[in-house]
Amino acid sequence: MADETSLNPEQGAAVEQTSGPLLVLAGAGSGKTRVLTQRIAHLIDHADVAPWNILAVTFTNKAAGEMRERIEYLVGDEAAGRLWIGTFHSVCARLLRYESKAFGLHSDFTIYDTDDCRALLRRLLVALDLSEQDFPIRQVHGEISRAKNAMIDVPTFAGRAAHNPHKRRIADIYDAYEKGLRANNAFDFDDLIVEPVRLLQRFPEVLEKCRRRWKHILVDEYQDTNRPQYLLTKLLAAEHRNLCVVGDDDQSIYQFRGADIRNILDFEKDYPEAVVVRLEQNYRSTGRILAAANAVIDNNVDRKGKNLWTALGEGDLLQVAECGDDRGEARHVVAQIRQLCSQHDYTLADAAILYRTNAQSRVLEEELRRHKMPYIIVGGTRFYERKEIKDVLAYLRLLVNPADDVGLLRVINAPKRGIGDTTVEKIALFARQTHTDLLQAALHAGEVPGLAARAVKAVATFGELMTGLAQQIHEGGLSLPELAQEVLDRSGYLEALRELDIPEADSRIDNLGELVNSMSEFSGRYEGEGIGLSQFLEDVALMSSEDEAMAGAAGGTLTMMTLHSAKGLEYPIVAICGMEEEIFPTQRAIEESRSQPRAIEEERRLCYVGITRARRHLLMSYARWRYLFGQGREMLPSRFLEELPKELVENVQVQAELAWGSPAGADRGVRRQAGGRQGANRQGTGRQGGGQSSPAKQIPKPKAPTGVHYVADEDSGLQMQFPGAGDGTGGDDLLGVGRWVQHPAWGRGQIVAREGDGDKTKLSIRFGATTKRVVAAYAQLQPI
Repeated sequence: MADETSLNPEQGAAVEQTSGPLLVLAGAGSGKTRVLTQRIAHLIDHADVAPWNILAVTFTNKAAGEMRERIEYLVGDEAAGRLWIGTFHSVCARLLRYESKAFGLHSDFTIYDTDDCRALLRRLLVALDLSEQDFPIRQVHGEISRAKNAMIDVPTFAGRAAHNPHKRRIADIYDAYEKGLRANNAFDFDDLIVEPVRLLQRFPEVLEKCRRRWKHILVDEYQDTNRPQYLLTKLLAAEHRNLCVVGDDDQSIYQFRGADIRNILDFEKDYPEAVVVRLEQNYRSTGRILAAANAVIDNNVDRKGKNLWTALGEGDLLQVAECGDDRGEARHVVAQIRQLCSQHDYTLADAAILYRTNAQSRVLEEELRRHKMPYIIVGGTRFYERKEIKDVLAYLRLLVNPADDVGLLRVINAPKRGIGDTTVEKIALFARQTHTDLLQAALHAGEVPGLAARAVKAVATFGELMTGLAQQIHEGGLSLPELAQEVLDRSGYLEALRELDIPEADSRIDNLGELVNSMSEFSGRYEGEGIGLSQFLEDVALMSSEDEAMAGAAGGTLTMMTLHSAKGLEYPIVAICGMEEEIFPTQRAIEESRSQPRAIEEERRLCYVGITRARRHLLMSYARWRYLFGQGREMLPSRFLEELPKELVENVQVQAELAWGSPAGADRGVRRQAGGRQGANRQGTGRQGGGQSSPAKQIPKPKAPTGVHYVADEDSGLQMQFPGAGDGTGGDDLLGVGRWVQHPAWGRGQIVAREGDGDKTKLSIRFGATTKRVVAAYAQLQPI
């Protein structure tokens, strides 16, 4: 029997509304799972609804399992066992098996995962005599998946591709792919939702059967539904209209997967008689954290509107740290987490570090290793274990050790060069017969028996690539980061990723940039000591053994993940790193927002999700200087930081005296100020961060980027100063809208917008097709 006495009034209203359409707008931490399970129990216990007439769907197996477990406790195993509870995919798979004859398939059809689908596509490319170089498998698979999720079938896709030769070929692949799936008695994951919709649309008798079976439908995380999922629920509920959807429009963050926020925003248009209940009491976070989340998300236009509140008290101020560079940010964040764990008797398992992209994890991982703090990466892979990183490291290993056949086998066709398994087998056989390594065999590809002319050319070109790179090392003059850049450019690896033009490729490119950064830092650490590529590769290899040792450490394991992966989780301590323009929000989102003003809103929702993961302590940080492919660039604080009410924030300024080329273990000075906006030259207490005590004056002066100078600072001995920042002028008369300027990294550009005064002047400058936003005092601009 369900106990509804402990529900708050809004939760109770949602539970007791048993007929007609219901929209439950469930804020973060507001107890939505409890409401869903109590509502199902109420339908069974008080509304005389048979368990088998209830369909409850969600998005993850974990959520479905938790829901079923709670319902078993409320109504008993027998009743719970007769409910239809599961993910969209599992429920639809059951439906398809029941109705498989309508598709001419056996009920024991196979469900292809991503690897299966790509293997099928690879075979189809061969059959269609198409090159994987021209039609990368990931890209083609992604395009087919997006078409399916938009309910675009093969004829429609082909019609839209009529005037685009490349798209026409993809339409041919799509057609062959669909036929291949059916010939193999298989569905892919997209089919599991799309095909039930088509089934219900084409066969009224099946639709009627489903409507009789499921008289009450509940959908969790409705803000994450895509078009097929929306159509499915609409078809099933059209007659009885007993549809309860639970979700939070402010947490709609999966547009890149096909989620459509309009589904939840337009619910009342689809169901004008719908009852709307807002769950605004939060049971997770303190008052200041929720006030910050409310303030940020209130800047969005596309939302229903909620105002989270809590009875848990105000709690601590949010900490916003301005750091000299990304390494300084990593040191500060790790030090703060250690300090909070010590002060409040937390373990590392109580803390999480969140970031916008996986590439940001590298400097954080290295800092955690330095302190022997165990960590896991949720929904991702440790930096040096990521595919693109291992690929480039294999290239580098091969340059040090030409006999490294394992490394060669990894990269001989990465990126795609038209070198297939059969070709590799013939080269390997030739190498064994001639008692040489694979690289030497590749250099003599013309002598390999049975090798086609095209394969000979491809293999020989690879061999010449490696020989040329090795010659560059022998001649000297290349630094480690320059060598990595040469490998990326001359191998075509970087260009192949750029041609994909998808978010996943962007993330992999960012990771490669971080690899170049790591080599740059390694070089700086051992400059003048004759330490080179071999030592760098050895350093990386030893990290894995350190990881194994850390795995058994006491005190729990710290969690690291992207903000997307953090949805649905919570921690007493949360740190959000990289709060900078073009990082968070991303450059892609900023550029899209110029033509679609609301494109930035999903990034803001992601920020809201990150903030509401914190239960007691929230740390946010940004770097004034960040590195990409070994090159430094100045950064602007994220607009989301500017949206935080100043009375909620304690600003911490991490001195930049160690920002470039400094020893990994050195201290940083920290200055604090409660309230106020993020910016330069705040006065503070001069306290040292992270509980460390080495005085700043003992720290060696670091190398700085061109145009950055160091001046005496009464708190810590040294302070970073940029040209034009001292008096706030910076040549204001030459930096008006319409003026042309030269930037050291981006070249010639025209100022298109300006805001602020003195050393806070911000400029928007158009460089070709791209517009950048900079702080005038920091930007090293030369008027033209």
